[in-house]
Amino acid sequence: MKRITSLAVLATAAVAFALAACNNKTTEAIQEKADKAKETVEAKTEAAKAEADKKIDEAKDAAKEAAPAAAAAVDNMAEKAKDATENAADTTKDAADNAVDKVKDAAGNAMDTTTGGAVPAETPAPTP
Repeated sequence: MKRITSLAVLATAAVAFALAACNNKTTEAIQEKADKAKETVEAKTEAAKAEADKKIDEAKDAAKEAAPAAAAAVDNMAEKAKDATENAADTTKDAADNAVDKVKDAAGNAMDTTTGGAVPAETPAPTP
């Protein structure tokens, strides 16, 4: 759970950094940083899931050795713990992805506001 919390903090920091950069960077640079943050969160989420699964398996094996009669209950609890960890990691990843998407949208909107959001109209050719 500590890793998942740190992922959420990382995602929040990435969003804050990107928002602070809105005044000084182009939209493309902000969107690139947002995409990098998204990739980082995905990688860290997968690493956190793998580490949590490893720790759960270690705890399960230790519990089985300590109380062989409770092995079935331990297996059941371990599976529930893995499911809960995966759900929490996925929720954190989804929240980070959503935050990154909002940053990208805000950057695009900021550029539209700065440039007036208007596309120059074509001037018709003069009629001879």
